[in-house]
Amino acid sequence: MSQRALRSPGAAWAVAALLAWLAAASCRTLPVPQAAPVPVPPAESVSLEGLVPAPAVRVGILVDVARVSIGADSGVVVHSAGSAPRTLARATFRPAEAPGRIRLLETGDELERATLVAEAPSELLQADATTYRGVLEVRPGVGAAVTVVNVVNLEDYLRGVVPNELSPEAFPQIEALKAQAVAARSYALAHLGEYSGRGFDVCATASCQVYRGQSSEHPLTDRAVAETEGMVASYQGRPINAYYTSTCGGHTEDVGNVFENESEPYLRGVACLPERSARYVVHTSAPRRRYRPGEPDVARETALLTALGIIEGAPMTRAWLGGIPSDGELRSWTLRLVRALHREGCPSPVGGALARRGTYAQHLVASLCWRERAERLLAPGDPEYLLRAEDAARLQDPGERQAMALLVGEGLLSPFADDTLRPDAALTRAEALALLAGAAEKAGAPALATGQFAGLAEGRLAVLRGEAAESHPLDPAVRLFRSLDGMRAETSDLIVSLGDRVSFVTRDNRVVFLEAEQTRLGAAADRGSRYYRWEVRMSPSEVARAIGRYGGVGQVSDLVPRRIGVSGRVVELLVRGSDGELLLKGLQVRWGLGLRENLFVIARERDGQGGVERFVITGKGWGHGVGLCQVGAAGMAQAGSRFDEILQHYYQGIELRAHVS
Repeated sequence: MSQRALRSPGAAWAVAALLAWLAAASCRTLPVPQAAPVPVPPAESVSLEGLVPAPAVRVGILVDVARVSIGADSGVVVHSAGSAPRTLARATFRPAEAPGRIRLLETGDELERATLVAEAPSELLQADATTYRGVLEVRPGVGAAVTVVNVVNLEDYLRGVVPNELSPEAFPQIEALKAQAVAARSYALAHLGEYSGRGFDVCATASCQVYRGQSSEHPLTDRAVAETEGMVASYQGRPINAYYTSTCGGHTEDVGNVFENESEPYLRGVACLPERSARYVVHTSAPRRRYRPGEPDVARETALLTALGIIEGAPMTRAWLGGIPSDGELRSWTLRLVRALHREGCPSPVGGALARRGTYAQHLVASLCWRERAERLLAPGDPEYLLRAEDAARLQDPGERQAMALLVGEGLLSPFADDTLRPDAALTRAEALALLAGAAEKAGAPALATGQFAGLAEGRLAVLRGEAAESHPLDPAVRLFRSLDGMRAETSDLIVSLGDRVSFVTRDNRVVFLEAEQTRLGAAADRGSRYYRWEVRMSPSEVARAIGRYGGVGQVSDLVPRRIGVSGRVVELLVRGSDGELLLKGLQVRWGLGLRENLFVIARERDGQGGVERFVITGKGWGHGVGLCQVGAAGMAQAGSRFDEILQHYYQGIELRAHVS
């Protein structure tokens, strides 16, 4: 994953998404000193009029490389000042022996610079296997090197930027992608000419904006660029310096606390939250059952089974739930489960009493036609592995053993706290109902639907299921549950945000069961990032090595936050050691310690003498934390925010206007 360097916005999430989030690169802490600029010839070697529609951007796509090969299917035409155009199958350039010139290997000519177009106007050029729109210019680089510049229309440039800065595969929310497109357009216009001494406007790496040409274009980001064509975020009539960051950890930071000598008023720290208007409260008239210690809590299971029509009119008292079900009850419930799954079911080989744990496990697996599932999907060693309980020796019947192994493997059955399965114990109604509800979910009961919450109006629940929108009336006595990272609880008032995942069951065209998934990470719009929270452990010697680029303090004794920003970020950190102290500021804090973000707290593990053995650094976010939060933008879009609302939230006081070239 690429990250925004000192002069550039946030992380390129496309790489992270497409490579399964396996790689990460950190930002620079200070501006990297640039080599002496190469003089730029005053005149173009070929007119670009008609080749690249205005406004055009000059992108340094290959800077200071030893060699480059440029081609097109039909061949390339090489233009250079003072020479006739050359048509070649492919053009390869290296630095010439004479300073300030390049060598075209196919002809041996030494040129001041060259501009290349495809022989067929409809074709695109490839430079080192990457395809680009527009034209390519090759010029001398610094030292023994060449630099390749892609001269491309601004909108076409954005088509090669947006999918690399916010992956449409990982974050398909179109309003977030549109916000990213406007931010990238604004950034490019604000930084035109920044590398003029090198012959281009912006670079193609994370030091500016990640650009990979036509090769990386995606239909969804193409749409985002097209639907915002020409739109720019501006402040006092000028395109803004549109910094953006990958994951802000719930709050962005004032620009001056991260980037020295910068104070743009629109780059102020803001909470990364969906609008409160995106939250709704669902009420129910159904009374909540109060449970006493030791009483089986199967409220969700019984509510789900009732909604699915598997149990009807049961008393649900403590005595009833803790009692032993009759064979008639168990056979009836199992048969109704099969019907709720829209399946035919299979005959059960169990003929005796069912209210024994091992016996009912075998009956349930057989009735659901899961015997083949057990026979073919359990590997040879699985039953022994899954049934490693204290009383595993009691499972002598092969069919019973296989059935219980399958139910354990599917997550429908677990050992008791004393690590026993108790196959010979009597089965209570609560245990049976829990098994039935788990099987209904595992098998995918058609009536149990899932989708994204899309709103609540006039007693109707709106849900997105894929691309389709549905609306269902809520039963006044709907049973409501919240799932907090898998821990389920019944509630009288369910708070749901736009975009939350919900599960529901309808009966008689009314929603009678509704559950919303929630997370322990809180309400932040960027909580969906895998880097929303992280932890790093460093020994004093590891800290000393990490900060070496900024100075030495001998044996590190402590890390002391000296100043905290508006977001809680550490914007000044004092490193104490045996040979003195070192003060890190802004981005130096993050890169000096090799962390993902400046938003962290420090705990200390100490030895017997009270010295620090290890610093435990717990933090949030990834990037510099300034400007638009990319994952937060996706979260806001999922919660219903439009792209203009997203931009005006993260960039305070801006205007959105059409750019006039």
